[in-house]
Amino acid sequence: MILASSNLSKSFITDVIFQQINFQINEKEKVAVVGINGAGKSTLFKIITGELSADSGEIIKSSQTTLGYLSQNSTLETDLTIYDEILSAKSEIIDMENNLTNLEHEIALHAKSEEIFAQLSDKYTLLRHEFEMQEGYSYKSRVKGVLKGLGFTEEEFDKKAAVLSGGQKTRLALAKILISSPDILLLDEPTNHLDIHATEWLENYLSSYRGTLLIISHDRYFLDKIVNKVIELESGKC
Repeated sequence: MILASSNLSKSFITDVIFQQINFQINEKEKVAVVGINGAGKSTLFKIITGELSADSGEIIKSSQTTLGYLSQNSTLETDLTIYDEILSAKSEIIDMENNLTNLEHEIALHAKSEEIFAQLSDKYTLLRHEFEMQEGYSYKSRVKGVLKGLGFTEEEFDKKAAVLSGGQKTRLALAKILISSPDILLLDEPTNHLDIHATEWLENYLSSYRGTLLIISHDRYFLDKIVNKVIELESGKC
């Protein structure tokens, strides 16, 4: 189990959104959250992420579990270029890459000192192994692949993200979340600003995603291609 709710309830003034709902999601499950407009789908996502608080009950997950959340109106406010903004999601990998480069220089400087050379070499070997485990040698190609898949051309990579339209910023926010590879992806209507080619690309990407996925979408065909479990919110129940 990677995520669960226990007797979760939420109301807004006199409007009951849902009452004492319970569900359990296992690692790597791909889950559609469905229900009519106003059933509480987006509210549930916001409670899972901590953006909203439940009136009672609780969300159960490990504090170590990472979340990536795309709301319906997600945008990015940044002074970076399209490419650099997405690259910032891989800051840990970039830090490791820089540390490896620095270690290479240190190893070269201490080549004649057997003890220091051995210590640095051991440190380098361990760090390189971690870098490989984190797919460090392919992160730049992954960034480019995700951007292209979501409809950005290479000619646009150096464009400032601040000048993008609202729909383009939402696509950029989606790209950054995908590149961050969280344990749990929560996507609220991710196809809203995608053309058919980008939608097909996203469908394939999510189908092979290694983590857990919760997704809200009005596109039932899109959901049918991806999910293996459905949580339905109806009349305040789950």
